This record gives sequence, structure tokens and C-alpha cells, in this order.
Amino acid sequence: MNTDRQYVDMPGTGRCSRGFTLIELLVVIAIIAILAAMLLPALSKAKTQAMTTTCLSAQKQLAMAWIQYAIDNKDNLVNMNPQDYGSKVVSWRWDTQSPTLVIPTGTDAQAAHILEFQSCYQTAGFWPYAPNANVLHCPADLRQYSPVGPSFTAGATVAPGYFVWGSYSGAGGLNGQSSLSLFRMHDIMHPSGRFVFLEENDPRQENEGSWEQDGLTDPPNWTGSTEEDSTAAWHEQNSTFSSADGHAETHRWVDPKMITFALSMNPNKYSDEPSLIQCPHDMRYIANGYATTINP
Repeated sequence: MNTDRQYVDMPGTGRCSRGFTLIELLVVIAIIAILAAMLLPALSKAKTQAMTTTCLSAQKQLAMAWIQYAIDNKDNLVNMNPQDYGSKVVSWRWDTQSPTLVIPTGTDAQAAHILEFQSCYQTAGFWPYAPNANVLHCPADLRQYSPVGPSFTAGATVAPGYFVWGSYSGAGGLNGQSSLSLFRMHDIMHPSGRFVFLEENDPRQENEGSWEQDGLTDPPNWTGSTEEDSTAAWHEQNSTFSSADGHAETHRWVDPKMITFALSMNPNKYSDEPSLIQCPHDMRYIANGYATTINP
């Protein structure tokens, strides 16, 4: 008698129907597993591409707002340092809100943080030109998955888990914190090749100031240059940048040291910054794109 198959009478038909054998079930499961293995990478890639597209759109809006501000203000560049307060200072966003924003009772910590950050943008210089606070956030920014916590504590060896929502920083050489800053639009000689905004990965807290690169030396050789403020690599080792002519682009990091630094969530990573010797390709991209009085 064959015991491998079981037959069941089909009522009213006079026929019998057999169930699946163990081997048949295993074959079906294997096929499903193979199909899943083929589809998941494609879905993941599509998700990454969608987030990159969203990020590039945000960068484009920020760059256009930056240009429009200069046009409306007699060629003067908006201040790129959100911490720089003064009676005649207009920053693209503020670091803190004054007066303090009243948060609705019952709002959780992350939602409150986002509301405060958005409010700092809505009361600053860019709001009339890009009235959508969501342009400040890259959906691929990994720091958004950290819980709200304390700011960086000296001596810490791991990331403090500080929730971050603002993903972009303004280039410090364009009316920012650089000692070699440019202050007027007509001072920029190569607008298509000079950064305005970029993704910055500061694992200690929100990107508070402008993106500084005071470790750069003289062009075109940039001998001895080092990176100061960290870039990011949220898009599969790519990062997004916008330029002074209004276009936005992605750059794929290729030097291992730069990739490690851009992805690192260690708040002490700034003690081991990438150098031109270690990252000959990526450091030249950063140095060439950072606008200053010696590299306009």
C-alpha cells in the first residue's frame, strides 16, 4: 500500500482529491523564498531612489530660495549660521526660537522637537521663499531613528542617541562661519561648482552652525587639507549637494576613509578627520566645491 499520499473523498462527486506531499510543500516554499530574495533588493533600491529624489527636490528648493533671497536683497547673501543673532542679521533659519514656542500638552518628545525646529525655520529668512518646513529633512537621515536625548557630553565614546530632524547645513564660506566668507552673490565666480547646501552628519546634536571647512589649504593642490565638519552618506554611500547656480546633485563617496567618516555615529569621530592623503578623490571634491575668498 502507498502511504505517501492521502486521498479524501469529494462529497457528491464520486472522486478523490489528494493533498500535497512534503516534498511538494518544500518546493513551493523554496520558490516563494527565491522570489522574495529577488524582489526585496529591487524594492529596497526603489525605496532608496525615492528618498534620494525627495532629498534632491529639497536641495533644489533650498538653493532657489537662497538665490531669490539674494535677488531681493541687493545681491547680499543670507547668513548661513543659525546661531548668529543680531539686529541686522538674517539667517536662513534660527538655532533657537524666541519667544519660546508653546508646545501643546501631551505632545511626545520627538514631535515637540520637530515643532520647535520647524518654528525656527518659519520665523527666519527663507520662509517667504520656501514655505515648506519639510524641505529641512532628508527621509534617509539615520539620526531620525534615535530617541530624543541629551546633547553631546565630553568624553562620551558612543553616540548619545540625540534625535535629529534637520538634515541640511549651509556652506560656511557663503556668509557663514568661515573667516574667508563671501558676502555677495557677484563674488562667486563659479556658481555651478560651489556648494550652497549639503547633508551634514553630526552625531552629537542638530547641525547648529554652518558647514565649516577651515582645514582646507590653498587651491588648486589643496596640499595638507583635512575635512572639518562631516558630510553624510545616507543614500547608499551617496550624498546630496546644491550649488550656487540652483542645481542639485548626488556625489558618491569612493575613498574608504571618507565613507567610514560620513557614516560614523561616534561623537568623537572629529579627532580622526579625513585628509587629502587618505581621501584624494573625495577631499578634492569637497575642497573644490567649498566657496571662499581664495576659491570663489
